[in-house]
Amino acid sequence: MTDSLERGVSIALGDATDDYDIEGIAAALRDQGAQTVNDLSAEDFWALVSEHEVRDEIEAVAPLDRFRAEVEAVLKTPVEAPAVWQRGGVTLEITGHSRAGGMTLPPQPLAAFRLTVLGSEPVEWGPWSAEVFSWPRLWEEVEKRISAWTAEAEERREAYRRDLHEADAASLRARRAASAAEAAHRALAAITPADETTGEDAQHMADRPTVSADDVAEYLGIDPASVRKQMSRWEIDGVVAYESGGQPRTRYPRAEVQAKAARRPGRGARTDLR
Repeated sequence: MTDSLERGVSIALGDATDDYDIEGIAAALRDQGAQTVNDLSAEDFWALVSEHEVRDEIEAVAPLDRFRAEVEAVLKTPVEAPAVWQRGGVTLEITGHSRAGGMTLPPQPLAAFRLTVLGSEPVEWGPWSAEVFSWPRLWEEVEKRISAWTAEAEERREAYRRDLHEADAASLRARRAASAAEAAHRALAAITPADETTGEDAQHMADRPTVSADDVAEYLGIDPASVRKQMSRWEIDGVVAYESGGQPRTRYPRAEVQAKAARRPGRGARTDLR
């Protein structure tokens, strides 16, 4: 019965069997009088399974012990090269310390420590500095910098996500506004004789929010046949407009084309696209 129950647990877990203590789960089921995994409700079964997750060995090690083991491991590098330990944006370099017998603290007279956090000036300590006088003190200095770096990185990552979302939203609003402007212009053109388009309306035509593929080709200095491919690469959607004669023609948001063109390598911002 034991083998059958453990086999049933393994089948239920599928590819995740290595992440859980199968024998422990089966024993817990037997303690509850179950002969198969179906004798418990799904909710109770998976709650029991979660209690028997096999933790990664490195997670079970105390942070200080893990740090010490990792540093002593990198000390096995060739003597002529610094021992370099890194986690996230924090790097600890150790020079002048004997590779034989692991690292002792306080360190040897020739040892030097250099702690660098990305975006900040490095900090250097000699062998008798208080910060490296013991493993707990060294880890304390390293850990607080890891925490500060992690918090700042997450803050900047969130700001990037927020700005990217706003940029996407602004791009969508621009496309919708351009489409609405084109619709309004078509409605105006439907009741306005072509020879009366003078003065203010002529200026409006010059500053229309969308431009033709020919305008884009001239602005970018590319073949008109390549415009559609370039706009697709830049993820700029065209707006279908009906020119005189009722023929559909794709036009592109002028502001988006200018913005993308300005970010091309070696290109400065231009504002002369009409």
